Amino acid sequence: MMQQRPPQRLNGPGMTVMLTALALSAVLASGPASADSTPTSRQVGLAAAALVGLPPHTDGADLGQRPPPPGPLERLKRMRAAKQACDGPCETPFGARIGIADGVEARSNCTSTCLRLDFSFVDPSSGEIRVAKKSPDPERLEYAGVTYQCVEYARRWWIRNLSLTFGDVPTAADIFDLTQGLRLPGREPVPLGRSLNGAGKRAPKRGDLVIYGPDPTDPEWRFGHVAVVVGVNPGQGWVELAEENYDNRRWRNPQAYARRIRLFAVGGRYTLIDVEPGRTQSPDGGRILGWVYPLDER
Repeated sequence: MMQQRPPQRLNGPGMTVMLTALALSAVLASGPASADSTPTSRQVGLAAAALVGLPPHTDGADLGQRPPPPGPLERLKRMRAAKQACDGPCETPFGARIGIADGVEARSNCTSTCLRLDFSFVDPSSGEIRVAKKSPDPERLEYAGVTYQCVEYARRWWIRNLSLTFGDVPTAADIFDLTQGLRLPGREPVPLGRSLNGAGKRAPKRGDLVIYGPDPTDPEWRFGHVAVVVGVNPGQGWVELAEENYDNRRWRNPQAYARRIRLFAVGGRYTLIDVEPGRTQSPDGGRILGWVYPLDER
């Protein structure tokens, strides 16, 4: 869930996407839009205006607010705290294997707020991972991300199973803004689409990236989160996710998926909720923005 520091920037024009239910209603009311695309700037503006104009004592309005970027002293404070978090106590030891999905291992980051400035590089053909400060073999290895972070796992899964990668993102939540990925090995651009949670008509599919929004008030959710869809059962109403650095515990099924979350279809539009099937609460869960996928799906 922590901030990412990849070596290059390939994503297109950014768009802030943090929609509460009221903001999403404003988007839908402003006019028809493609179910698998981001809102237009006009629609986002209307959604933001709806949040700004809310009366006082409106429960939940805080999710529509973006605080100003931290200054140098605050950034230094956060970096020190992130390094100290790596000293533990850990949910599972740093680097311990916690699961595997479709040939892609997930390892523990100790705790979700831990940040070690090492990077993972992966061999697309074998899945071999090398951890280093810079690529030991730029011709053969693809950059994956900050070691054992959620974005790193998502890239490795795409590289290994879809022969795709994507460019740099400041945070996991910013993956929702990406407009293109890269097809390997030639790195040809591939357009990316996205479905807004609660509004998209395209159901989540295997290989989609589920994007969680940030919560600036919670250090564990400050940068959002990303997980990979590895199983879907619309009839039973669940989606299986593979991921790193969600809770850093062993996966519920260590040979297949990290956890299941609930999937609903209402009026032909799909909603994911970060609650396990059979339960009604997830005190430590996050809010899902939607899911991202290649438009040239193969």
